[in-house]
Amino acid sequence: MKIAYLDGIRLYRVLYAGIQSLLDEEDYLNKINVFPVPDGDTGTNMAFTLMGIIEHIQPHSRLDLNELSDIVAEAALDNARGNSGVIMAQFFQGLSVGLKPYAEVNTSQFAEATKIAVDESYTALMNPVEGTILSVLRGWSDSFIEASKTSPDFQKVWKISLEAAQKALEYTPEQLQVLKDAGVVDAAGRGFLSILEGVMNFMDTGDIRKLPNIDTGFSNAALGLNEIDADSLSFPFCTECIIVGEDIPRDKLSQTMKPLGDSIVIAGSKHRAKVHIHTDDPRNLFDTLAKYGEIQQQKVDDMREQNKSVRSQQKIALVVDSTCDLPPDILEKHHIHVVPVRLNFGKEQYIDRVTITNDEFYAKLTDSKHHPQTSQPPPADFRRMYQFLSSHYESVISLHLPQVLSGTFQNASAALEKVKFKQHQTIIDSLSVSAGTGVIALELAEAIEQELSFPELTQLADDTIEKTNIFIALKTLDAVQKGGRLSVGKKRLIDLLGLNLVLSITRDGFLKPCGVTFGRKNIFKKFEKFVLKKARGKSIKRIGIVHGVNPDTAEALKVVFESTYPEAQVFVSDFCPALGVHAGVGAIGIALQYH
Repeated sequence: MKIAYLDGIRLYRVLYAGIQSLLDEEDYLNKINVFPVPDGDTGTNMAFTLMGIIEHIQPHSRLDLNELSDIVAEAALDNARGNSGVIMAQFFQGLSVGLKPYAEVNTSQFAEATKIAVDESYTALMNPVEGTILSVLRGWSDSFIEASKTSPDFQKVWKISLEAAQKALEYTPEQLQVLKDAGVVDAAGRGFLSILEGVMNFMDTGDIRKLPNIDTGFSNAALGLNEIDADSLSFPFCTECIIVGEDIPRDKLSQTMKPLGDSIVIAGSKHRAKVHIHTDDPRNLFDTLAKYGEIQQQKVDDMREQNKSVRSQQKIALVVDSTCDLPPDILEKHHIHVVPVRLNFGKEQYIDRVTITNDEFYAKLTDSKHHPQTSQPPPADFRRMYQFLSSHYESVISLHLPQVLSGTFQNASAALEKVKFKQHQTIIDSLSVSAGTGVIALELAEAIEQELSFPELTQLADDTIEKTNIFIALKTLDAVQKGGRLSVGKKRLIDLLGLNLVLSITRDGFLKPCGVTFGRKNIFKKFEKFVLKKARGKSIKRIGIVHGVNPDTAEALKVVFESTYPEAQVFVSDFCPALGVHAGVGAIGIALQYH
């Protein structure tokens, strides 16, 4: 049966079929991802980008073709992730331009739109490289244009152009030596071909869910990923954002970005541009781009950590948010994955511990006329993390701030509901903060390395949470009062009486005073005695000491607690900026984990 036209309803259906096909290959695409960086996330990035399109267009399936294509282009831009995702976003931008005059199209009109789409895809990159998805896009479009000259049947033209895309994909190792050395084709090109295959299957069968499964046939070892040194990357941070402005000059923008990194991709329009770059300084990048417009949807991934996930032999991933205070070497050693909290000083937005360091944060906390505010990671950040991990781990445990203190737990839960791991997945309320969450995470990380089962790990989490306390002493109440959590009157009264509040987390997750010390002199010596009294007679397994730019006090406490509990593991870390907003400069926290 001939298909003579493509309208909005049919575009919706073929997109759905094509994207379903790509989702079937997500893990495979991650495994063959070696260019431009072997970070094992091409499948995840393409899936995230395209699923965002499907979710956005579901209420609009009855629109005319040109109206729907505009919505697709906007959704692609909003949801684009990674190099491949941003290229796809620019492809859909170009396609919407080509389809703009039409409520429905024939094969020749659609062919011309594909040419515009492919040309736009090339403009997204500063230095387009053949042997990538670009070559597959071009091979498909050129063939579609030629075939459309002799046939008005979409089904026939699609089949011919699909074969051309397959040949273009097979030729990519001849164009890129890194693909040839690894024995793979380009991952993003393969992803685009899977979309075309899903559309073809739908045209042949009419069944939107009857999709082909493929045998991946590859392993990390076979691809040589273990031999690729991601730690030597000059630009290790995969960084993205959207710029909203008036008449954004893409040529000038690309030249501005050129000294800041590589793998530069810019998609979008003069008023809204999606930017992708691999850089060594995300903070500097965002500051530089801010002169072109408002910066939105900042995203930063450390490709070194992603590469380690690709090579990991563990079956269970552990995820925390950045309020889990552990030293960086411990996080790295135990492969603990961190989703950062967001914070802002007025209109200045930051990603916790990524685009602002602890020293920078506390300096601004002292000097800025704006008291900072925090916000939980958006569900999209969690979803992207979970999607990536689901390709490399069988199960996941995600440990977060108490539900009653933050929306972080809810956002993580909402995101995990949309991602399926092969075996198990769960979100756990730590009922603690800072180093308290840190010692719980460390207990779980070591148990994962010892290959405890998933049920054993969740039981261990419950037991460890019960056996963990954290105590926090504030040097001043200024940050608490500025943040609106303490009235001016109450602050004055507490200061007048010379009271030093000691805060802790209750068993239902609330942060409340659990005691006081008296007198403003030697505040932290009194705090030390308070905590030692609380711990008296108990067997201590771990002690986490955290500070808000108060390292001398923290180190002095470490000496005392190591002497008192010589068998306990003791570490010192910084209060993360997201908690420093409330604790302020000079604060000290001590977490105790009992045997």
